[in-house]
Amino acid sequence: MTATRARRILTGSLTNAAIIAVTLLVVDGVCILFNLFPPTYNYGDPDLGWHPARATGRMEPGVCVEFSTGQTIRYARNEDGVRTDLSRARIASDTARIKVAVTGDSQTDLCAPNAQVHSGVLESALNSLGSPAVAVPYGAGKYSPLQAYLAFRKVLRPYEPRVLVLNVYTGNDFQDILRVDDRPHFVSSDTGYRIADPVWYTLDNPAAPRKSRVMFAARSLADKTGIRQLFLRVSELRRLAAQQGGGLTAVIPYMRDLWKARESALGYPNAFTAQILNQQLFFHHFPGGREESLRRMETLMKLIRAENPGLVMVMSPLPSYELTGETPVDSILLRILKRLPITYEGGVAEERSLYERLRRLAAEQEWVFVDNLAALQAYRGKERLYNDFDYHFLPVASDLIGRAQAAALADRLRKTAPPEAPTSR
Repeated sequence: MTATRARRILTGSLTNAAIIAVTLLVVDGVCILFNLFPPTYNYGDPDLGWHPARATGRMEPGVCVEFSTGQTIRYARNEDGVRTDLSRARIASDTARIKVAVTGDSQTDLCAPNAQVHSGVLESALNSLGSPAVAVPYGAGKYSPLQAYLAFRKVLRPYEPRVLVLNVYTGNDFQDILRVDDRPHFVSSDTGYRIADPVWYTLDNPAAPRKSRVMFAARSLADKTGIRQLFLRVSELRRLAAQQGGGLTAVIPYMRDLWKARESALGYPNAFTAQILNQQLFFHHFPGGREESLRRMETLMKLIRAENPGLVMVMSPLPSYELTGETPVDSILLRILKRLPITYEGGVAEERSLYERLRRLAAEQEWVFVDNLAALQAYRGKERLYNDFDYHFLPVASDLIGRAQAAALADRLRKTAPPEAPTSR
């Protein structure tokens, strides 16, 4: 009797499930056929992963909010999404000034007027030093150094720049160059490394447009509950861990430490995690990742040199709040570190070591090196260099960085200036 009842319940459940599935398929089919309730997917870019702003073919205003002050900032982007007040045609027709391409992550694409971000200061400082220049900047939040270069290759190289400034944020870019997600990334090959396509993680695959309303609703529900994000995050970390010889047993303590690094007292609870601590915790739990990231950075610099033999290359490492050492150190950071298996002193030493490795790589590969750390540490003013919301550079820091870049670059430009054409008498 019990077995018969169980079969009856199972049969009824399967029948109901089949009815629901068929009904959803019919409804989905009707919606697709008549284009009802079209879903809005967020498609990525196969070449870059994502854009800070899409090319629109016209000058566009940009708007951001500097959350540490609540101030709304307005700036301009041109037809290609480049942070400049000049149109593509105007830049192309300007043959009197040196074009300087600038790329990097969110510490490059800062929330400030174009003239006050370090690319704008670089332009004005070069002009004042007698090297007429126009900056062509294209940075994007969360970009890895590889993505930054690919953005140069796709967006900025058509402007025919003479200089490439690669801003490498030493607080998290060494981890970002290891990531396997919605971004092109390096993978090992028989000859060293090759660039692999994005593994679509939070963005949608542009090569496989989706139409199902039912799947969109299910995915939206998973996003709202956080289930999908957790699954994707664990999957990504397992891939990274496997590359470094670890497994799920190493991923769990790492994720636990990331959770401990959150701080609700901050305007952005993950500010220190995103900008500094995630990289340190990753290298703590997966020590092999540090040298692997440096190998990839070296590979990237060699690739850039090989593909752009006539370009002046500038390595511009941007130090984190922790490495710069603003005093007094914000107490929130010290409080967070007490909960973690890493220390303030250890974090400073590790990032300083990475910074110095970039200096060495620049010398070996004949790149101009900009010592932004020295410029920032020499500051004796009273204004903060980094905001206290998400610990990005403020205009006073951008001014120091832009001037340091211009000073390092101006001498090289004078030495490599093309000879003037002889004048007829």
